[in-house]
Amino acid sequence: MKFLFIALSLLTTNFVLRAQEQPIKRNTQFSISPAFELMRSTHSNLFYAPSVKGNFLFKNGFEPGFGIERSSTPIHHDNGYVLYKLRYLPIYGNLKYNFNNTKKFRPYAESSIGYSFIKYDIADDLTPNNKSQVKENGLYIYGGFGLKYTITKKVNSFIGVGFKAYRITTNDLDINPHGLSFQAGFSFM
Repeated sequence: MKFLFIALSLLTTNFVLRAQEQPIKRNTQFSISPAFELMRSTHSNLFYAPSVKGNFLFKNGFEPGFGIERSSTPIHHDNGYVLYKLRYLPIYGNLKYNFNNTKKFRPYAESSIGYSFIKYDIADDLTPNNKSQVKENGLYIYGGFGLKYTITKKVNSFIGVGFKAYRITTNDLDINPHGLSFQAGFSFM
């Protein structure tokens, strides 16, 4: 038992002394990622969205962060209604995992969950000029994959594809646009 204690003490002392000799390296790096996103909903509408994310890049490949997006479309048909001037403002937490941190091309997986603030005008399909304004809130989700390309040490470009839903609900008669999402942007460190 004494031998084990002495061996552990020597190993620990060696590790502590070596750690004090080396300069302190940061474990994380913060990045800002502006992007343009395009979602094709299951009702064949296109939703256009500028977005920005802030993430902390860890050495192990994980990037937790947060983001905000402003998505819109001029008209959308859903559940027997005509929706005009749809505006979605999701605020969300984001998590990415980079599969390879050493190459110029780095694939990643990404997921987001948050809360959407929603505003639109609604009319019945039979009377499309009789509009009323609606404000709602709901659960926002995103899941997908992407590819980063290193331009310089401080700048990356990226593209991604995934599934997005602006308002998750269990009622199939609620307005809940969702569909295939594409994104392209840059990350600045």
